[in-house]
Amino acid sequence: MNNILKSKKNSIGLLVGFTAILLSFFIILNNTFGLRTNLFLDTKIHVFLNLQNRQIIQRAEQDQTILKLSGRVGWLAESVEVAITSSDMTVIQPKDWSLLDTSPKFTYFKGQVSVLPGWIKIFGRSQGRGYRLANGLQIGVGEVFIVAGQSNASGSSKTLFLSKYDNVQAGQLQEDGSILWKHGDDPKIRGGGGSPWPLVGDILSTELGMPIGFINVAKGGSSIRDWELGSDYFKQLIGVIESSQPYGVRAILWHQGESDKGMTSDEYYTRLFSLIHEVQKATKVNIPWLVARATYGSGNISESVRSAQKRIWDDGIALQGPDTDSLGQPYRETSDGVHFNEAGTREVAKLWTEKIKAAFFDNN
Repeated sequence: MNNILKSKKNSIGLLVGFTAILLSFFIILNNTFGLRTNLFLDTKIHVFLNLQNRQIIQRAEQDQTILKLSGRVGWLAESVEVAITSSDMTVIQPKDWSLLDTSPKFTYFKGQVSVLPGWIKIFGRSQGRGYRLANGLQIGVGEVFIVAGQSNASGSSKTLFLSKYDNVQAGQLQEDGSILWKHGDDPKIRGGGGSPWPLVGDILSTELGMPIGFINVAKGGSSIRDWELGSDYFKQLIGVIESSQPYGVRAILWHQGESDKGMTSDEYYTRLFSLIHEVQKATKVNIPWLVARATYGSGNISESVRSAQKRIWDDGIALQGPDTDSLGQPYRETSDGVHFNEAGTREVAKLWTEKIKAAFFDNN
């Protein structure tokens, strides 16, 4: 009798187990609750990991930029191919596909291709029991700048400026430290105001004929003391520089000094020198800095801070940025204010554009 009961229990157990297995297969095959997708039990390309749609990456000096691609693909995919299209292409022919990764490892794929400046689209497809196409990812290969400093760098005008061209894009820093790429309109920072960068971008994109990107980490009201090694502002700057790798950026545009009017020339010089040095040390990247002479406020300028900013140029620590102190009362929001009005922002854009071109593009 015991043997019969034991046999029945075993049979019931097997039946339950078999039913559970069948149910699991049914759930997976039908992608119930997205289970098959979440487990990568397919052949499709799930995501490109290191690039974002509408992102601008820094072009290489010789114009042949090595684009490094990586992402996630289903376990059943045997290989990954890509097709890179330029802005003048309207079809993708079979010959346009090239092999990127012959053997993805544990659902990860990677590879690299050579691209020219301009807008490109990246199409991916995975092979394995037929092929699966991925949606195109649009990337701009051009010039990228990081903007740092205080409010006149982040954007403080009551007038917002809109970029005329899709060639101009902005990488907006989010609360979690990620960067969201969007059209180059103001605001450049979350909750910010009008800035010169849409205007600078429009001029540069027209004259250079390529995409222009700005990533803005400037903080309104910040002193040079707020950017020292280990500070939150310093860490954000380092994070943005690291996120731009392996392509890098053209330059860091530094517009700051209005908050440090009482500081001695030696202190400001030492602190800015240390900031530039520590950023290079932390990132192991020698990014050029363009430093503005910017101290205007309450109707006055600070000769001590201006002197320090000029010494930074003269000693070859940074390149010469614009002298925005030259823009007085008619260009400010109020008669004794720091922030630029619409006319002032347009003039600042011209000054910055001149210095950027002189530093990097006039001899090209």
